[in-house]
Order: sequence, then structure tokens, then C-alpha cells
Amino acid sequence: MNNLMHEYIKTHSNLPINSIKNVLSLFEKDCTIPFITRYRKEMTGGLDEVQIGLIQQLHDRYDLTEKRREFILKKIEELGKLTPSLRKDILTAADLKILEDIYSPYKTKKKTKGQLAIEAGLAPLAQLIKNSSLTTMELGLKKCPHFFTDTIKNSQEAIDGSIAILADEIVQNTSLKETLRNIYKNHSLIVSQVKKKASEVKDYEKYKDYFEFSQSVKQLKDAKVSHRFLAMRRGMLQKVLKVDVEIDKNLVFSELSSFHPWLKISKCTEICDEVMKNSFKRLHASLELEMMNDLKGSSDESAIGVFSTNLKALLLQPYLGSKTVLGIDPGIRTGCKIALIDQSGKYIIDTVIYPHPPKNETQKSIEIINKIIDKFKVEYIAIGNGTYGRETLSVLKDNIESIKKGNVKAVLINEDGASIYSASEIARKEFPDKDPTVRGAISIARRFQDPLAELVKIDPKSLGVGQYQHDVSQTLLKKSLGSVVENCVNFVGVDLNTASAPLLSYISGIGPKVAQNIVKHREKKGGFTQRSELLKVSRFSDKVFEQAAGFLRIYNGNNPLDATFIHPESYGIIKSWCSREKLAISELIKSNESIAKLQSDCSLKEKLGEFTHTDIVNSLKAPRQDPRQEFRPMEFNDKISAIKDVKSGQLCPGIVTNITKFGAFVDIGIKENGLIHVSQMADKFVDDPFKILKVGQVVKARVLEVDLDRGRISLTLKSQGAAPDKAKKSPSAPAQKLKNSGFAALGKIKLK
Repeated sequence: MNNLMHEYIKTHSNLPINSIKNVLSLFEKDCTIPFITRYRKEMTGGLDEVQIGLIQQLHDRYDLTEKRREFILKKIEELGKLTPSLRKDILTAADLKILEDIYSPYKTKKKTKGQLAIEAGLAPLAQLIKNSSLTTMELGLKKCPHFFTDTIKNSQEAIDGSIAILADEIVQNTSLKETLRNIYKNHSLIVSQVKKKASEVKDYEKYKDYFEFSQSVKQLKDAKVSHRFLAMRRGMLQKVLKVDVEIDKNLVFSELSSFHPWLKISKCTEICDEVMKNSFKRLHASLELEMMNDLKGSSDESAIGVFSTNLKALLLQPYLGSKTVLGIDPGIRTGCKIALIDQSGKYIIDTVIYPHPPKNETQKSIEIINKIIDKFKVEYIAIGNGTYGRETLSVLKDNIESIKKGNVKAVLINEDGASIYSASEIARKEFPDKDPTVRGAISIARRFQDPLAELVKIDPKSLGVGQYQHDVSQTLLKKSLGSVVENCVNFVGVDLNTASAPLLSYISGIGPKVAQNIVKHREKKGGFTQRSELLKVSRFSDKVFEQAAGFLRIYNGNNPLDATFIHPESYGIIKSWCSREKLAISELIKSNESIAKLQSDCSLKEKLGEFTHTDIVNSLKAPRQDPRQEFRPMEFNDKISAIKDVKSGQLCPGIVTNITKFGAFVDIGIKENGLIHVSQMADKFVDDPFKILKVGQVVKARVLEVDLDRGRISLTLKSQGAAPDKAKKSPSAPAQKLKNSGFAALGKIKLK
């Protein structure tokens, strides 16, 4: 392997060189990040998925740079212009930007005015200007006539050509441009102004904060405010704003003179001034574009990071588990669609009720729901939180005795994306004969039962947890969010006999086609009894088995270890240990004493490796393998059913639905979400909202202000209001035992 690449990655990641080498060797063997993270800790030194992903990114960046370096060397050599000095500059160029600066003069393109002037024979005159003791007028009278030709007919044309030659020389100075690049990064401003015809654009006033705005490029690269550039850029694309980069020209002119002293020495002052102006114009245009692109890149990275952190928290929010759930998609004119799913998430029945105007069939609706509750032993009712969600919840709480007594719990569920799913190809394949609204009700019930299993079917961009997601690079966004979903699914693992094809497709090494084959095999054979049966599935190779098997669980199968995160590659060692101890695997799983003995066995630890040994012990100890917290019901303020009911000073329990750099949005049980501005999150200064809150967290906030006209609710968590809900709960065993799996690093969400 390339030692230079290893050093490059080490420099930019601060990770151990041996870990880097081992991770790269595993990538060469087609190992996935989730597999490496969980099952190759001995090789990586326990790196988490974020660190392993960083190694992959840096490897790709290095590889891209080296390929471009080779291309540039080859092209310039083909032109016959590759001098030893130029070769050295190319080989020592630190990054792509410097490489492109070097290559720029050699690209096949339209000739510059300077190149045309050289062809016209004006190069000697340009050199004469650099060292001239003559004034501009004297030069024009005494020297320029010697360069007159059919194309150069007078002194002005000769001087203009010389200016173009000298400006090319300055603009193509790579060291100068790199110096100016740093000056622009540290001293330039982004300035936005409203355009004269902005009022012709619909909703142009939403950009009023940027009608007369300026901030340094350096400050805008800060993740806390980088969203401002995305807002300005959107306003620019919609022709509301004019956005420019501004710099103190004196800083640039000083560097031009420093790198090219003749600009001060020559007595052709007027010519040198024109050379400086021409050079500045060209360099500024290039560096302005760079600054814009750099800001777009850093703003994209920040926005995608916010989206990824929120998405992870959303996917890993507490789950209900194996309970029978009745899902309700509220409606008015077309009624409330209801759908029932059993403990495994299987669809049972659906119908429609009309408890609201104009039909007002409240009594009939209650009778229908009571019959379903009694017949199917419904434990929970999940209601979408859209239009008439709160009103539907109120009808059920006021009229259904089993809810009043607490035997059945009715809750509002965030329905973002349910309509997207109901019209998707996945939904049509699952329920081809069902109306989209019924599919939506099924999705609401399922996402309450197991958020992760259902939300993976929906495009993450439709889940309402992003910031400027339509303005960022869609390629990078898709890749990043895909990685988050993949890491979440593999962190939790799936039940091989109940998981849908979309969920299975995210398991390490599987993908959509093999996932479909698993489902088809399962339907044909009636389920899996042991992990080894996966090798009978079409296209499920030994390599796929290696990467995927540990994340696929089989409950009540032939081998108790198949219900754990323990990888089949370790089964032999565990079986040998049990045989030596005269112990059956089933007895080991149930015996805390035997597990403790296995944990203290130093020879076994040496054979397995410390990381693997620890993970096996943790998996054996876990009463359940799912590391997520179990669902804990919460109650919204019963006095609030619409924004008109919200009053300043009210206490509003709620759930955080989205977090941005400027604040957090909270579902308080009505259509409109409340906003906790970052300045209202704590009594102390908060520099990062993610240090205080996360998506899915329960908070008890107090209302600061209500704007009925704009439908806005301002909330606070300051001591005059209330702090985030910190109700203590005993740590779940699997969370304790799996917290070192490496997954906790993504977004740094702590496992309780």
C-alpha cells in the first residue's frame, strides 16, 4: 500500500497508522463500515463508524488528487512544456486547488489576449516595461514604433498588448494566488443587497434580513451561521438579492507589488496601474467564485450534518415493540381512516369513521373503535398529528372507557412523510389494493410500533428534520443520509423473520435485490430457523453472509446465539468453551453464573480478542438485544387544542421534532410547532443546540409569545419556564452493554 497515503490520512485524522492500514485492507476485501465497526475491533483498535468513515473519505480524496496529478503531468508532457521545475511543482502541490492553478495556463481553451500579444511579437516590449527608466509617454514615442506590424498599428495597441502579457504573468503566478486565497479567506466579506426588481418576485420580503447585509467569509464558514449563506444564495437564485465578495483592494495590490517588485520600480506608472487593475479584476473574479464555492461547501456540510444528527435521533427514538396498534389518519370531509396491525406489524383490517363535522357520527365511530379494541385486544391507538389530530384524540379520550381507565393508551404521532410513503412504489407493492389514505394509517401505526422499521421506507428528506435540504448538494445529502440509515439499522439489528425488504436492504452487505430474495425465500419456506439457512437464499454468498449474519436475528430458532449480535464466526469457540464446561448453549444464555465465568476466562479472552470477548459477554447478558429505549407515554396540555388556545406563560409539554443551528421546533400537540430559539434553551449561553436537545426528546417549555397572524409560537426552557424533561429511568441492559459498540459516536447521542 501507499505509505504517502497512510501518512496523509494520519495527518488529517489523527488516527493510529496501524488502524488506518487495517481499515483500508478491510475495505479492499469489500467489508462494510458497520461490519468493520462491530466485528473487526481487534484490527481497528475499536474505531467507531465515524472514524472509519473518515478514513474512507480521506482515502477517496487522496486518490482523486493523485489521479488528477497524474493526468496533469501527462497532459503538460504531451504539450512538450513539462520542465524539471514544473514537474517538481506539480509533484509537491499540496491539494487540488494548487494543482488546478498550475494547470490553468496549459488547458486547451481560447487564447488569452496576452498569448495573442506574444504571438504578435510584443513580449520584448513587455519585458522592457518591467525594467524601463522611461515614462509611459517616452516609451510610446521611442520604443513602441519598433513593434508596429499589420496587427499592431499604433503605440496604444502595443501598450495594451504588453499590459495583457504582464497581467497573464501575474495571474498565472501560483504562489501569489495561494497567498491571495488565504487573504480572501481571512479578510473578504460577503455582501448582499436587494435588487431593484426584487418586488416582482413572489414572497421576496422573506429575504428582508439580507436586503442590506454583510459578513466576513471567515465568520460565515462557522457552522453556527453558515445557514445564512444558503439563504442569501437562494435569494440570489430567485433574483431577489445581489450577492458579491468584497475585499480591500489595497491588500491585494500590496501582494501584487510584493511578488512583482517591478510594478513599483518601473517609471511606466500608468501602464503598471493598468496591469494591476487588469490583474485584480481577473484574480478577484476567480477568487470570488472560489469563496462562493467554499462557502457553499462548508454550508452544505453543516446543513447535512444537522440533518444527519436529527435523522439519527429520529430513527433511534424509543420504540413500542410487540404490541397491537390501531393507527388513525385523521380527516374531516373524507373521515378518519383507521388500520389495525398485530404485534408483528402485520396488517389486519381497516375502515373509516366520521367523528367530526360535517357528518358528526361520533357515537357510531366510538362503537366501531370499541368493537375493534375488544375483538383484537388493542393496546395502543396511534393518531397522526396533522389536521384534526388533536380533535380526534380528544373525542377518543372523552368517550372510550378503556382509554379513561388506562387499559388502552391513545397518543399523537408525528406523521411527517406518511403521505409520501402511502403514494410510493414500496407502499403500492405492500398494499396494492388499498387506498393511499389507508396505507397512511398503516404507516402511522407501524412507525409508532417500530419507528426505524417504518421510517426507512420514506425518503429522509420528507421526514421534516432538515434545514435547507433542497439547497445543498443532493448527491452528498443522499450519500450522508443513506449512511445514517445504514448505521442505525445495523446498530439496532433486525428480526430476520419479520423485517421488510426495505429494512433488510440496509443491512451490511445485502442491498435491495438480495433483500427481496430473503423475503421471497421466507414466504416460500415459512421463515428461518437458523442463520446458516441464509446461504440457501439466491445470491446470498459466503461474503454476504460474513458481512450480514451478525445483524440478522432469529428468535425462538434452533440456536439461541442466532438471537444475539454474536457473529457466527465466533460460534465454534463458544461451543468449545461450553463443551469444556459441560454446558449447553441454551443453559449459558440463561445462567448469569455461567456468563460471569465466561467473562472471567482469560484464555478465552486471549483467543477471541478483548473487544470481541467483551461484546460477546454483553450480548449474552442482554435480556433483549434492541439497544433503543422503550416507549414512554407523555401527555400534552389538555387545555390546548389549537393555536388560539395557546397563551403566554402556559406550560406546554412537547416533543422536539427538528433542531437547527438557530433553535429547536417542538410539537406541543397542535398543528403548529413551537420554536425554542437557541437563546431560550438554557440560563447559560448555548453555542450548540445539539448539546442541549435532540430530536424525540420530551421537554416542558413555557410559552413566551404567540403570533396568531403568522402562526408562530415562541417557547422557552429558561428557569422561568422549565428545563428539558430529565425524568430518571433505570438504564436498559442492552443500552449499557452495547454502548461501546461504536455507534454512539455518530452525533454523540448518549445511550442511557
